[in-house]
Formats: sequence, structure tokens, C-alpha cells
Amino acid sequence: MKCYIYGAGGHGKVVWDAMKKSNLACEGFIDDRRSGQWIDLPIFTTSFLNDISDIELHIAIGDCIIRKEIVKSLLNFKFTSIYHPDAIISSRAEIKNGTFLGAGSIVGPDTKVGKHSIVNHHAVIDHDCSVGDFCHIAPHASLGGGVKVGHGALIGAGAIVLPGLTIADYAIVGAGSIVTNDVASGATVLGNPARAI
Repeated sequence: MKCYIYGAGGHGKVVWDAMKKSNLACEGFIDDRRSGQWIDLPIFTTSFLNDISDIELHIAIGDCIIRKEIVKSLLNFKFTSIYHPDAIISSRAEIKNGTFLGAGSIVGPDTKVGKHSIVNHHAVIDHDCSVGDFCHIAPHASLGGGVKVGHGALIGAGAIVLPGLTIADYAIVGAGSIVTNDVASGATVLGNPARAI
């Protein structure tokens, strides 16, 4: 089945690179903000999707909420996960459809990662964690064992979440933060130790 990347931006480029290194064919990008070609592949507008159905899509949009809205608008399409060949995935991990695992990312044993989430370059999700749908675990972020991350949450680049904590739905952990307490739904925390802002 033919596969297209939805989103011709920075994360789209990262997904394309992972596909290329995995010997997966990409037919092009879907994006209304660009036209012509990008990294030697054609760009199609979203109207292209009105005339085609027998394809797979990977939503390569970094923003968790926008990614969720796009998926909701494309319910008749199939979605595919993309794993960089340098990702390390436990045989006991469970990863749902549409998710991206970047180069050097680690998903530990008995960990669950939800639909359409991003586990970016060198992010670590240790054993017994649970990551919801539409999350983004940014580059070099680290979740200790048994961490629970709700739907749509963002764990910023280089952030550390200590073992056993809960990051609730749509919370944001700022880049470089060290989280020592649970984070409430919709809260934004920042610093060492991370505090609500």
C-alpha cells in the first residue's frame, strides 16, 4: 500500500528520514502550506485526499492537539507507525498505531505507548510506563520506570520525569525540567524542580 506523510515541515523531514533508513517507500507529502516538491518528493494539498482512499498516512505534525484534530478529520484512512531502525523497542512493549519512534529512542519492557504519539530522537521511556494517545516525548526526554503520561501531553526536550509519577492529560513539561511531583491536567511546569507556571 502506498504511504504518504501528512506534514511537510521539520518533523515530516524526520519521519521521511526514518522511512528511508528503514527502506520504506514514501510517495510524497500532504500539506496545504507548501507546493511543488520537497526533499525530492511531490507535495499534494489536502484536496488530493478527496480522490483517493487506498493509501496509508503518517501524521507528521509535532503539535499534539493539531495532530489529534487532523486524525479526527481523516477517519476513513489507514494510519501507519514509523520506527527508525536505530530505535530500541522491548519485545514486551505495546505501541499503538500511527506512532513515531525516532533514532536512538528507547521503549522499555511492559510499557504502553498510545496512538499517534511521537517518541523523538534519544527519548527514553523506561519499564512499566504508560503514555497516552497524541503525546510528544521530545528529544532526550526521559521517563523513569512506572511513569504515567496522559493523552496529548508534551514532555519537552531533555526533561526528566522521576519514576512513578503521573503527568495528566494535555500537561506540558518544559524543556530541561526535572519533575519530582505529579503534574495536573492542562498544567505547564518548568524548572528544577519543575513548578507550575
